[in-house]
Order: sequence, then structure tokens, then C-alpha cells
Amino acid sequence: MSTTETEVNIEEIMGQIRELVLARKMAQGGGQAMNLALGGRRLPPAFYEHLYQAGLSYDQAQVKLYLSKTSVPVVGPLLQWLREKVHQLVLFYVNQSAAQQINVNSHLLQALSILAEEFEREDVKRDA
Repeated sequence: MSTTETEVNIEEIMGQIRELVLARKMAQGGGQAMNLALGGRRLPPAFYEHLYQAGLSYDQAQVKLYLSKTSVPVVGPLLQWLREKVHQLVLFYVNQSAAQQINVNSHLLQALSILAEEFEREDVKRDA
């Protein structure tokens, strides 16, 4: 009676799950698709986990408008309109800055992913 032992690589399975979750999130949110190397043996598993977490949260920088109503009876609607326009203007510039930061973060994530893939290729070449 022979027993076959199957070795299960948890990190490889987690990498596949992370890729599926990121792909699904990008499809739902309309974000740009990122090709992240989310699994490997050369770098510690924590590196790939942080890369995954960064991929999940890199586009969550949009600031929303929260404004309370004014209770001034006569000029309240005018004040409300003016406050809303000023807040919208400020949020426009804040969101522009956040969009630029998202672009930077995306490039950094891609660069880290390429670095991880290159390390994995070097390991494969060295082992061969």
C-alpha cells in the first residue's frame, strides 16, 4: 500500500486568491487593471501580502462632500449654495491631487511587482 504525499504550497494558493480578488475589484470599481506579482519564493510572504493590500487600497483616495444644512431663515438657501460651491471647489483640487497620488502609487506598485518577478526569474535561472 503506497501513500502519495501531496505538498501544498499555501503561499502559492494565497497568491492565486489575491490575484482573483484584485481582478474582481478592478472589474467592479472600473479601476485600471494592475498586473501584480503576488506570489513567489524569494521574497518573504509579508512582501506579497503588503503588495496585495496596497493593490486593494491604492484607488481609495476620493474625498466626498459632506455639508450640513444652514438654519438661517432668510439668507439660508443662499449661504447653503455658497458654502456648497466653495466646498466643491476645494474638493475638486483635493481630488486632483489625490488622482496624481493614485497614479504615482500605481507606478510604484507596478515597479515593485516587476522587481519581485525579476527576483523569481533569477532564482529559476540559478536553479536550472
